[in-house]
Amino acid sequence: MRILPLYILRSHLVPFLLGFGVVTFVFEMDVLFDYLDLVINRGVPALAVLQLFGLSLGFVIALSVPCAVLIATLMTFGRLSQDNEITALRVSGVHLFRAVLPPLSAAAMLAIGLTLFNNYVYPDANHAFASLLVDIGRMRPTVKLQEGVFITDFPGYNLLVQSVNGLTNEMRGVTIYQLHAGGPPTTILAKKGFLTYTPDGRTAVLELEDGEIHEIPAGEIGANRYHRLKFRKHTINIQGAGGLLERTVRSSRGDREKSAAQLIADRTEVVESYTRSLERQRALFRTAGVPARWLPALAPEREPIPTRIGLGIIGLFRRADPLEQVTKQYPAVEMSVSLWNVERRALQRRAAGLSVEIHKKFALPVACVVFVLIGAPIGMRVRRAGPAVAFASIGFFLFYYVCLIGGEELANRLMLPAWLAMWLANLVLGTIGLRLTARACDFRLPWQGVRRPHVRPDGVAEGTR
Repeated sequence: MRILPLYILRSHLVPFLLGFGVVTFVFEMDVLFDYLDLVINRGVPALAVLQLFGLSLGFVIALSVPCAVLIATLMTFGRLSQDNEITALRVSGVHLFRAVLPPLSAAAMLAIGLTLFNNYVYPDANHAFASLLVDIGRMRPTVKLQEGVFITDFPGYNLLVQSVNGLTNEMRGVTIYQLHAGGPPTTILAKKGFLTYTPDGRTAVLELEDGEIHEIPAGEIGANRYHRLKFRKHTINIQGAGGLLERTVRSSRGDREKSAAQLIADRTEVVESYTRSLERQRALFRTAGVPARWLPALAPEREPIPTRIGLGIIGLFRRADPLEQVTKQYPAVEMSVSLWNVERRALQRRAAGLSVEIHKKFALPVACVVFVLIGAPIGMRVRRAGPAVAFASIGFFLFYYVCLIGGEELANRLMLPAWLAMWLANLVLGTIGLRLTARACDFRLPWQGVRRPHVRPDGVAEGTR
């Protein structure tokens, strides 16, 4: 009885590896040239770039694995159908669900593994990727410079360069605007310059050659005074330029650099902050003499920060804001209400962003099972595994990817709950896949009624064997 499951699984192996390689290459193709530029033009060691490339594969793997499952399922069952092996199984009395069960079980195991990968490996890989970028930036500071684009990463300075030599850290056509509070900026022009860091990595050093400094003295804007200074060499030390990067990247983590437990903890803090802020607003309303019947207006019935992870639907059927009626009747709280709305929206969006990342860690792996339910029945109906398989794979995965990206944006804008935004594609494709699999394997789902056969005029029931 093990022959059929092993045969089905072996047939999936090569298409899965092929699909995984192709999809990964497609996703990474747009950044391959950037990595090659780091080696060829920027002078970054090939080993460091190779490590950078490996660490950047985290999110790509999370997307490539479900797509590879879909490709493998379509190709395998398409070949079985083309070689009439599906017909042979039917004639032999083998229920077709026995052919679907092995890849379905393997997809479930793969989903569990991918969930562990998304929760433990992927966050650390993202964190290591960000840290390595900082190290490369210190070793080759001009890596962060783009020709013809203003760089605003340096505190108090805006930098523009016409050309950059990454091998020597040499810049040509340098324009620097030194910003001053309450006054016009000082303009510094130089034909050539070099960007380095001090040994502790906290101070950026700009060494300029053959240039000019143009400035208007502070407090003399209307006195028709203007200073112009030529120099052969001029050095600018920008304090905190390296330390800022170290603090934001090495000591802290972004949302995609955290596990589900860390994200849930962060979201709990946001909910607690929201609760404390809500209580302060209610106390202010009581102090201002606002009746108690208006207090629920501070926290609407469909408030998008409940204690659970799922968020309420916001923005689909929006009614008039009751807080506007409060401000009309009690102008003394108008400023407080305006500030509360800004604070509330910020906390809502923060909670939504954290919820999106939590659900995404589990929704993507479940797509492996969903794509087996979709791919197996469609593959059984495909007689030639070729362009049809390619178009079906692209179509389904494009739909899934659009739902994923679009759902994340809608959730961040508080127009959809995070759980629905991340699980919508799985729910839609999973429902379709269950119906297709049930029809292909000739079994009835629990919620489906008994289908009565249509009897033709000659007395023969259609759909019977």
